[in-house]
Amino acid sequence: MMDYDVDAIVIGGGPAGATTALLLARSGWRVALIEKKNFPRAKVCGEFISATSLPLMGELGIMDFYQKNAGPEVSRVGWFGAEKMLMAAMPSVDKSMSKWGRALGREHLDTALLQEAKQAGVLVWQPWTVRHLMDKETHFICTMAAKEETAVIKARVAVMAQGSWERPFIQRLDIMHKNSDLLAFKTHFRASELDSDLMTLISFPGGYGGLVHSDANRVTLSCCIRRDVLQKVRLQNPGLQAGDAVLNYIMLTCAGARQVLASAQRDESWLSVGPIRPGIRKCYENGIFYVGNIAGEAHPIIAEGISMAMQSGWLLASSLVKQPSLSRNDLASVGYEYTKKWRKQFANRIHAAAFFAQITTRPKGMAVLLPIVERFPGLLTLGANLSGKAKELLP
Repeated sequence: MMDYDVDAIVIGGGPAGATTALLLARSGWRVALIEKKNFPRAKVCGEFISATSLPLMGELGIMDFYQKNAGPEVSRVGWFGAEKMLMAAMPSVDKSMSKWGRALGREHLDTALLQEAKQAGVLVWQPWTVRHLMDKETHFICTMAAKEETAVIKARVAVMAQGSWERPFIQRLDIMHKNSDLLAFKTHFRASELDSDLMTLISFPGGYGGLVHSDANRVTLSCCIRRDVLQKVRLQNPGLQAGDAVLNYIMLTCAGARQVLASAQRDESWLSVGPIRPGIRKCYENGIFYVGNIAGEAHPIIAEGISMAMQSGWLLASSLVKQPSLSRNDLASVGYEYTKKWRKQFANRIHAAAFFAQITTRPKGMAVLLPIVERFPGLLTLGANLSGKAKELLP
């Protein structure tokens, strides 16, 4: 049994957790981060990082890595639905280091962020699993384990950054499966016909997805599909694994996807996860802070997950370091301010994403909206603006 005493414990080593831990450590905090998986590891993720996050990436110390390894700049946004292939300009970010964002695989991004955190002095426990987090009112006691070892960490601040679909160690009621549940899939392709400067939404009855050029000359396909639609698709494609059945369905119902992927070769196995739980949850409760998807999650249709994760970590860290004392009353005050900032930064795009997801995955909605967007393609640029593609990160 090993015992440690720190200022903050961060549970989860993805972009939200690593960003929070790194920034706190740079401010002189003693920080422990617990991550249950070894890195590098792939994740179901669209991989796009908006230009609004580039100044933050510079502050985190990974900008050179990002510029060297990420895919090409995305200066156009598209929508492939039914027989239509619509495109418009991506909103630019003039005050950033670059006008447009790029995509980078999570196996690379997460590893780089965690390495920076280690160099900043964060005590990283990996792969370790949290068994219990006990609230002692003045501090938290975290018990964790790895193989035959156990350790206990005492911390004044606890930050949850597990992600929305990780199995929580803080128990909650089981959520029943529903036909409307969205299950997520992801893979990479090579030799596609997708224009290198284009990130496009693909929509199909009962689901949506996205295509974008990522690192190492790969194109990322990520998508979400309703549980009941997936069940029908699998019945129609006996013998195929779920990801390939979904791909067949997308190719059958979306001409744009069919065109750009017709000669492409899948580069790896499918990843899947779900159901996803979009919506606004909580940023603070009973002394515990929440960052990333566990605090609130937008439908992946807007491709803002990574940016929201890192930006929420920055919002929390910048709020915490302003508080010299960390009594429970102080933490509650920080939680209130952090929640306010979080909602100001992210609430509108979460609502916009929910609207886009509803209207673009229903045949009747697509039948009405596609001709309108075809006539006024600037609506795609407007939609990208509403999704946060040009919303600066403000204190």
